[in-house]
Amino acid sequence: MEKPKDTEQTSCEDAAAVREGIKNLINYLLSRGPVDKVIDGARQAVDFASANIPFEAAARYRQEIGGIFTSYEQLLSIPGVGREVIEELGSYVRGLDLAKLNALLPQTTSGNRVEAYVNGPDCLRILLDEIGKAERYIHFSVMLFFNDQSGKKIAGALLDALKRGVKVRLMADFGITALGYDKNLDVGNLEEVIKKLEEAGGQVINTFKTCYGKEEWPAKRAELASRGVPESSLFLQDYVQEQMTMGVNVVNHRKFMIVDGISSVVGSVNVGDQYLFDTPVLNDAEPIYAEGDREPRLGVPAREEEWHDGCFRIRGAAALTLNRIFSFQWTVLGGDVFDPEDSFYKPETDMRFGDEECTLYASFPGNPVNVIQQYYLSLLTYAGDETVIVNPYLIDQAFWDELKSLDEQRSGCIALCNPLRVNDHPTNGSAVRSNMYEPFLKGVAFYDYSHTERFSHWKITYDKRSGCVFHGSYNINERSACHDFELGVLVKGRSFADQVKKMIDYDLSVSEKISGPETFFKYPALHPSTYWNKLTQNFT
Repeated sequence: MEKPKDTEQTSCEDAAAVREGIKNLINYLLSRGPVDKVIDGARQAVDFASANIPFEAAARYRQEIGGIFTSYEQLLSIPGVGREVIEELGSYVRGLDLAKLNALLPQTTSGNRVEAYVNGPDCLRILLDEIGKAERYIHFSVMLFFNDQSGKKIAGALLDALKRGVKVRLMADFGITALGYDKNLDVGNLEEVIKKLEEAGGQVINTFKTCYGKEEWPAKRAELASRGVPESSLFLQDYVQEQMTMGVNVVNHRKFMIVDGISSVVGSVNVGDQYLFDTPVLNDAEPIYAEGDREPRLGVPAREEEWHDGCFRIRGAAALTLNRIFSFQWTVLGGDVFDPEDSFYKPETDMRFGDEECTLYASFPGNPVNVIQQYYLSLLTYAGDETVIVNPYLIDQAFWDELKSLDEQRSGCIALCNPLRVNDHPTNGSAVRSNMYEPFLKGVAFYDYSHTERFSHWKITYDKRSGCVFHGSYNINERSACHDFELGVLVKGRSFADQVKKMIDYDLSVSEKISGPETFFKYPALHPSTYWNKLTQNFT
């Protein structure tokens, strides 16, 4: 029988829950989330916070320290807000059911060790290394899983893990994968791969279907609840279902892996030779890590069909948070129900591997507010020191509108790196040219990665002031903002940020820095490609 908790312990736990609730409520409000629509009875708490916490000052301060409040103590330093206000807000938060709010917000862990890698050889090595070390389980979510050389290597490593008794759960979009690449449909044929994994005991879900029919969902929801799928997962799927009824296609665009609840890999790479090629890269640069670590190979891919891309390997408690995100999609899409808090998935071991703080951001179609998009907008709005955004697609109009609104001081802090001409998106070039003229004149720097004659699929952001780096699957386009499941990790740690900045600096050095405004459209309305971009931005 479980020993009853004493009054003092219960009181401490209640106080901690209230403090966590205050932090989450303020974070969600500053991200422009509709708190009172998410939490029943929260109107008074929202009104009090709105009346007593200066939004602009709080949002500016939050971005200065990284983009999200990760502790209660940080709230006490919000300009113009004293301890009394924060504690009184607690009286409004106490008693509210905050489970839904907690599920919608980014989650933070400390004591992680993070390593960054770019280009196929290293990303492939990291994935194979982690799969090879697995002793308990591997949870793998990826959009594309091609049946090519690197895909076969990953599949083979998963089969070897299954032979060792490791539990393997895999989510991938086999429908989109079937389209192949470079007019080669064979690389999209996964029937044999899936069959081998399942025969060996692996479990596989095809995420081509990420939601249920409008009439089907109520009964399916009840069935999933009866199987033990928690309400915290079902209510998130409710938002996805609402989006689906609008006729919008959705894609699971997330790319991550968890191994044994200790290690995780988060990035923008899919499984396939485009991303995980094992040929050498060109223009190897000087090493950036301390002696004793495996050096990432900087440079550009050797072949045109190979994409410049990257991933983070994280050792530490971030894996536990990531596993809860995996569990949500896995169970809602019909996979077996498991408890991420069970000791099998949450090993009892020292989880302090390093000094990095990791905050995981997850967004999904139909979410009340896209917290990843809001992170990027806040990063622009309150830019105060060197800020570099590397992204393959710059098509989200909200991003451009915010960039255009900046004054010259903030504009001068920002640099964008994008493959303007060598790009697999047909309208990226027109989107950039139609929107970049004014920001360029104000001082925003633009680097065209196309100068390398390669395509960069890497999505990485550096914020010098806070010592933070953001990386993941999120594209700065309408699909990621509104229609797809996305995932990113904000890593806070000055030393790590400095290492990643050296990697970014290499990309900037091999890119062409645009020197004059003539590259961009002074009068976008005079260019037909502007209209083609607007017509297709929601779908491509």
